[in-house]
Amino acid sequence: MAIFGLFDRTPQARMGLDIGTRYIKLAVLNPTSQGLQLQHVGFAATPQGAVTDGMINNPEAVGEAIGQIIRYYNIRDRRVVCALPGRSVVIRIVNLPAGLSDREIKVATIGEVERFLPFPLDEMEYDYEAMGTVEAGDSRQTVVLFVASHRDVVQKRVEAARYGGLESVEMDVDPFVLMRSVLEAGLYDSPDTFKQTIMLVEMGASATSVSIIGGGALRFTRIFAVGGDTLTHAIESGIDSTFLEAEKLKRENAVAVVDESDLGVDARTREIHGHIHFHLENLALELRRSLAYYTSKYRGEVVNKILLTGGGSLLRGIKKFFEDELGLPVGYGNPLGNIAYTGDQDIELISARVPFLGVAVGLSLRQLPVKYTSRLSHQVNVEPDYEFGTAAQAVSIT
Repeated sequence: MAIFGLFDRTPQARMGLDIGTRYIKLAVLNPTSQGLQLQHVGFAATPQGAVTDGMINNPEAVGEAIGQIIRYYNIRDRRVVCALPGRSVVIRIVNLPAGLSDREIKVATIGEVERFLPFPLDEMEYDYEAMGTVEAGDSRQTVVLFVASHRDVVQKRVEAARYGGLESVEMDVDPFVLMRSVLEAGLYDSPDTFKQTIMLVEMGASATSVSIIGGGALRFTRIFAVGGDTLTHAIESGIDSTFLEAEKLKRENAVAVVDESDLGVDARTREIHGHIHFHLENLALELRRSLAYYTSKYRGEVVNKILLTGGGSLLRGIKKFFEDELGLPVGYGNPLGNIAYTGDQDIELISARVPFLGVAVGLSLRQLPVKYTSRLSHQVNVEPDYEFGTAAQAVSIT
């Protein structure tokens, strides 16, 4: 079985497992004649130091936390699909002459991408998928999507799942997963979703990913090393506190926008804002660069709106901050927008955790039978010249 199974949506596992730097999230969806139902949702803090920048350092500690979630919520499923953070993968689009055999496609694809890989190919897990053919001048070309990650990154997720009593079936990649949960399922019944151009911004603990989807096609993704922990560390150093104290202050006092005319804003809030404002400005700059690149490449097209997701989107005032900085309407992505929760947890608690659940729900969605997903979601295609990269690449291109 291919480690990623990029476009294989045959049922393998109902459980999606998202191992983040700060939290571990788990979702189990159940398709019914009435629609999709969220049967189980698990949520727990990631053991301190066990995950750094999305990379697992201590699979056994992570596995113990996963096992506690499984036991606490009495989840019987054992087969699980996991996600890799965008910064740990390499994604390339390769154009090859049409008409090649499967073996020729594999050999030619590897030959094209090997020079771009950060490690030797024999140290990486990889997968590729021929997405179809396109016209290229007087000829036709086969478009191949290639995804790779270092074997150690993949295996530590497999180990963590195994320590938790689970069997890891496949891996997916965060940007693709979020597109599935927030757009394909979360907004599938909105008539504008697959006509407009949407910037999807996931604000995680260690990084922020930005994807632009135009006309129902994923066109590019950028990963920026600015996340919720960036703001926490800025507070930590600014007031000489511990990380946990700074995290608490961020949740309780931090705001993205301070109205200078509002005399009711207390001094502590103003102080915290002063420590994080620089990093928020840097993030806004990266988003402006992404927008500029998009409008330069796709002339005549504009981004219609921005959707925020991830734990960082809970920062007070972040919606208004981006609206002011980018001049675009900003909303929040909701992976449960068309999914009913049928478990026994408090619904207000589930609602509060929605920004964290995009990846876990998207992972579970990919494994549902097509007869359900075809009625309850619309698939977003990947543009034949899809681009994936880092902030540094985005600057050089712009």
